[in-house]
Amino acid sequence: MDNPQFPEAFNTVVGMGAPQRYFRIQNLNRIGSLVASVVFLGGAVLVFMYGVYEAYQAYRDHGPAAMGSVLTWPVIIALVLFLLAAAGGRAAYVNWNKGVALYEQGFVVRDRRGIRAWRWEEIGSLTAAVTRHYTNGIYTGTTHVYTLYNRQNERLVLSDTYVKVEELAKAIEQGIFPHLYERAAQQYNLGQTLAFGPVAISKTGIRISKKVYPWTEVQQVTIQRGYLRVSKKGGGWFSGASAAASAIPNLSVLLDMIHQVVGLKTG
Repeated sequence: MDNPQFPEAFNTVVGMGAPQRYFRIQNLNRIGSLVASVVFLGGAVLVFMYGVYEAYQAYRDHGPAAMGSVLTWPVIIALVLFLLAAAGGRAAYVNWNKGVALYEQGFVVRDRRGIRAWRWEEIGSLTAAVTRHYTNGIYTGTTHVYTLYNRQNERLVLSDTYVKVEELAKAIEQGIFPHLYERAAQQYNLGQTLAFGPVAISKTGIRISKKVYPWTEVQQVTIQRGYLRVSKKGGGWFSGASAAASAIPNLSVLLDMIHQVVGLKTG
């Protein structure tokens, strides 16, 4: 477990089954923001006091007219530092009590708006944007951004501000998959077209952006270098028949539908 001891605020949660796991906000996003806020605030005070001192010296040496030119830049710099301090303080306040608790029947989010429950069957989509970063060819890290929508069209974004967010997103995907797949399979069998962002499938074929291809012409659908691509029977790739995986909601459902229901190889 990431943290077997759930915060007391989650003791009021009922009807979600047994608690399983808790994911807190990274310390850097909480304590780091607070420390940065204090440092910027201290800098603002020091710069302003220095400006006042220099203005006083200018007043003594050259009279009141000299004060304005001496005080202008210290005031501007102090104001910028104060705004940075305010931004850091707000970030610390917003993130301080944030956390996500996993349960058998869904997950619960805690933020400055309070505690909100997201049940598996109420979640409509999950989109993942996982980006690997390189500097001069050297791998420097990966960023994760997961966007969820529920049936009320409320949005929730989970990113690397959470500890082990990739594991959190994987657990959420496993929880919502059976519900999303069942609904998708029923709609497909009824002859409906299923839309997955820029990709849509039906009993007749697959559409990627504005291009439509019958299933009889498709050999397989794969994910390569962050893109969903379609390969043609007999070899070769469809020109332009691709879509960014990060733009496709419920990608695992789409791939499983193509493999299990349509009967094509995916990977």
